[in-house]
Amino acid sequence: MRRGGLLLLLGVIIAAAAALLFLFFFQTPPTPVPEALPQEPTPVPLRKVVAARVDIPANTVLTDTETFLTLRDIPEPEYNAAPDQYFTSVSELTTKVTLRALNATEIIRARDLTEAGLSFQVPSPDSPDTPRDKVFPLEVGNLTGVADQIRPGDSVDLVMTYEIRRLIIRPSLTLDPETGQLVVTPLEETLVDRVTKTMVQNVRVLRVLKPAIPQEAGTPTPAGQQGTAPPPPSSTQTPDTFVPGAQWILLLAMTDQEAEIVKFTLDQQDPKPQITLVLRGRDDSVIEDTTGVTLRLLTSRYGLPLPEPLQPLALAPEEITPGPARPTPTLLPVP
Repeated sequence: MRRGGLLLLLGVIIAAAAALLFLFFFQTPPTPVPEALPQEPTPVPLRKVVAARVDIPANTVLTDTETFLTLRDIPEPEYNAAPDQYFTSVSELTTKVTLRALNATEIIRARDLTEAGLSFQVPSPDSPDTPRDKVFPLEVGNLTGVADQIRPGDSVDLVMTYEIRRLIIRPSLTLDPETGQLVVTPLEETLVDRVTKTMVQNVRVLRVLKPAIPQEAGTPTPAGQQGTAPPPPSSTQTPDTFVPGAQWILLLAMTDQEAEIVKFTLDQQDPKPQITLVLRGRDDSVIEDTTGVTLRLLTSRYGLPLPEPLQPLALAPEEITPGPARPTPTLLPVP
């Protein structure tokens, strides 16, 4: 019995070991649970709006937008909450005036600005003794207004042409009907001469006023139907196109003395305008001393050649001295 019990116990142990080995090698391993990766927050889209580049005092006209303004990023949801209170382009603020002082980097909102009146845009004098500028309107076209390339804030010079009429008395030979002799008599002639000179320099352009073209206006077609309306002159046109015959008005800042010169010149125009504008470059404020131009200056100083004078006409004495009428020669037939 003791031997049989030992064998039985040994068999139980072997069976338990086999069961353990079976479970160890053939049991399906548990599926590993992946660790949760940290999620990055979704970036908020940004929108560029206009802000102050430097400290801007109150009642400042924003004519120089590059100096005063810049662009800053704000969250787009903040912009969408009040889009009418922000500006997305510095050009929208041209000629606007600040209602309060603005700090550098501060976002500019619509409530901080208002439309500047024309008097706000008149530049202040450099010194208290300098006469203040006033506003003078001048009508220009493609040829006199730099082909519609002038914008508010630009500076121009005014080149003017005058017609000067002078009475010239010079001797002339005439035949005395009583004596039949040649006598010297004075002859009055009107000489028309022109002179061109830059009379007004470094004038600031405040505004450009262009006529509105009616919607119904257009080019009539041969069948009497209405055609396409011509586009108004504007800065959106390509540089190599223009509207023939277009006229617009520039509002210029100038002193009373300069306005008197321009008004006098305009009253002399007949039949074409005598004032042509010359656009200055940026930061060009130098006053240039010019000589003006006349025909005499062109020939004496600038070497303009004159055509050769006509040779004197040689006449026989019998062609000058009165005498009996000579018979008209008879023309013979050609053989």
